[in-house]
Amino acid sequence: IFYSYFLQSCSLSLSLSPSLYIFCIYSISPLLIVSLYIDVYKMDEFLQLDVKQVTHLLQQDTLTVRAEDQIYDAAVRWLKYDVLNRQQYMVDILGKVRFPLVSKNFLSKTVQAEPLIQDNPECLKMVICGMRYHLLSPEDREELGESSRPRRKKHDYRIALFGGSQPQSCRYFNPKDYSWTDIRCPFEKRRDAASVFWDNVVYILGGSQLFPIKRMDCYNVVKDSWYSKLGPPNPRDSLAACASKGKIYTSGGSEVGSSALNLFECYDTRSETWQTKPNMLMPRCSHGSVEASGLIYVCGGSLGNNVSGRVLNDCEVYDPNTEEWRALCGMREARKNHGLVVVNSRIYAVGGQNTLGGLDSVEYYEIGSNEWKMASPMPWRGVTVKCAAVGSVIYVLAGFQGVGRLGHIMEYYTETDKWVVSSKVRAFPVTSCLICLVDTCGANEEDMNSTSSSSSSSLADGRM
Repeated sequence: IFYSYFLQSCSLSLSLSPSLYIFCIYSISPLLIVSLYIDVYKMDEFLQLDVKQVTHLLQQDTLTVRAEDQIYDAAVRWLKYDVLNRQQYMVDILGKVRFPLVSKNFLSKTVQAEPLIQDNPECLKMVICGMRYHLLSPEDREELGESSRPRRKKHDYRIALFGGSQPQSCRYFNPKDYSWTDIRCPFEKRRDAASVFWDNVVYILGGSQLFPIKRMDCYNVVKDSWYSKLGPPNPRDSLAACASKGKIYTSGGSEVGSSALNLFECYDTRSETWQTKPNMLMPRCSHGSVEASGLIYVCGGSLGNNVSGRVLNDCEVYDPNTEEWRALCGMREARKNHGLVVVNSRIYAVGGQNTLGGLDSVEYYEIGSNEWKMASPMPWRGVTVKCAAVGSVIYVLAGFQGVGRLGHIMEYYTETDKWVVSSKVRAFPVTSCLICLVDTCGANEEDMNSTSSSSSSSLADGRM
């Protein structure tokens, strides 16, 4: 209550004086200004903080930023505000920037060209260290320690659904205000494909039209741009995919009309190469796959193809470090075409289909105890379920019942085990769509470059 009252007072001070606003926040707690950093550093009054305040602020792990590029931008803005008197602090201030975390393009296009850095050998070494980081393997990067330790990232989550190239068949759902917005998509719809999000990019893999599709379509959510890469070594549909530590793992699936496969492959987003990994313990298609704590879990599916074959309740887990699979406790109900999401330390299996038809049942896997437990059933029975989790809430946004599609979105509150039907918000109209959670708050490098350039020119003569 005290913090809420104090923030209201600070907001009032903002209308009177921005510098008083910053002082107001900083005086109560450095943690508070850290959480509001993404807004505060853009204010002119940030430039009037003293060197101790700035160095203390920039070294915090808990700074809320979209990208480390913003830390660099703030440091340079502060230095150039009074360059004659502040140049002596260059090494201390820029030493708080974690250059290995600065994006590669921003380093080469903006940072390297900065005159302040070019004229300072110590700062130039920091930039070179940052450039070398992008050439290292993930294992070697971990050895750099503090200079590459991530900060708290600002998130702006949306749920993306891809249903084809027709108008309104690819859209974002915003869980904050329950709004739908269109995504431009130049590619035709794929049947029984998989989608996964990693580092600002949605990867659409597998699937088929008349024949299996070999290419992997990629959508950069920040730049709103599409491009294609080479897809999985074994083109197929009804596969599942998830991402972990810069790698995308594809499991199972079936070639058109054939039985399920136990294939398991890995795509390295950094080197843009595919590798075949040890096969799953059991062939499966139309299953679910998620990542939790660095491990890859696959659950359910079918032994046949997406139309026929025994429906599975079997689950297994893959450890990328040992490259070994291990069988897990089976689900209470066999299911395929179900939703599979992670919330905290639980994996939720939502709806889907068994040999008798559509399911309304929901169950969750306790990772710590290797046990499946039942949850409250959905207020709707779906043959296919398309869902994603944001925080502790699972959103069911599309689905097919056998004779009709889901009409309105549904929300499941995992903390209270309650379902809510949002009667005023229509569900996604394409039932055989792809779904994945994306973070649209990535740093747009082109905007960052232009912002930094304009900042440099406006501050060069001492203006704010």
